[in-house]
Amino acid sequence: MEAKKNLTPALFVSHGSPMNAIAQNAYTQDLNKIGNALKNVSAVLVISAHWETNGLFVTASEDLATYHDFRGFPQELHEVEYPVKGALSLIPEIEKLIFEEVKQDTKRGLDHGAWSMLLHLFPEKKIPVLQLSIDKTRSFAEHLELAKKLAPLREENILILASGNMTHNFSHLNFGNMDAKPFAWAIEFDELVKDAFLSGDERALAEIDKAGDLFRMNHPSPDHFIPLLYLMGVKNENDRVQFPHMSWQYGTMSMRHILLS
Repeated sequence: MEAKKNLTPALFVSHGSPMNAIAQNAYTQDLNKIGNALKNVSAVLVISAHWETNGLFVTASEDLATYHDFRGFPQELHEVEYPVKGALSLIPEIEKLIFEEVKQDTKRGLDHGAWSMLLHLFPEKKIPVLQLSIDKTRSFAEHLELAKKLAPLREENILILASGNMTHNFSHLNFGNMDAKPFAWAIEFDELVKDAFLSGDERALAEIDKAGDLFRMNHPSPDHFIPLLYLMGVKNENDRVQFPHMSWQYGTMSMRHILLS
C-alpha cells in the first residue's frame, strides 16, 4: 500500500479592500493565526486577482517590490512595504509540472492582493514568494486543469495561496457601512461555493458562469473568482476543508477564507 503523502495546506483568502492591510480586527487576527500555523513553509506561490495577463507570467526578481496598485486611500497605506525575496527556484519546477514555458517578468512586484495578505500571514517577511499571473486567455476549465498540474508543489512544503474574493460586487457595495447586512444573492453565492468545496464538486466551479445572473451579480468580472479555481484544482480527496474566517463587509463582500489541510 502506498504511504500517504504529507501535503502542505493550501489557502484561499478573500482580500477585500486594501485597507485590510493596515486594519487590526477579527479579520486580521484570524490571518495572523493562519500564518502562525503555516510559518514553517519553505516558499509561497501566490495567485492574485490583481495580476491579469495575456499568457502565463511569473515574477522573476530576486527582491520583490511592493505595488501600491490603488488610488484614493490614506497615505499610511501607501507607505506600507513588504520587501521579500523572490522564490526563483520554483520557476523551473513549475515549468516542468505544467509542460510549458512561463514568461518571466523581472520588474514585476507583488500587488496588493498578495502583499496585503502576506503582511498579516507572515509579518516577518522571511518566506520567499513567487507570484503567478492569471492568464486571461484561459477558460475556467483550463484554469482548473492548470491548477491540478501545480498540486504536486504541496508535497514540497510550498504554500499555494490564492487571493481573490468569494463575492465581489462593487456597484451595490455600501461604502458607508462596513457592517451592512449582506444581500440575499451574495449569501446564496457564498453558500454555493462553500458547498462545492465541501463536496469536492469541481464542475460546480468550472461551470459556475452557467449560473447566469447569480454569478454575474456576484462577479461582474471574473478576476476575483478565478483564484478559487486554483484552490479547487490543488485540492486532494483527503483534504479537510476548513473556513478559518468568515465575515461580511459592506453588504456585498463575503470575506470567507478556505483552508485545505
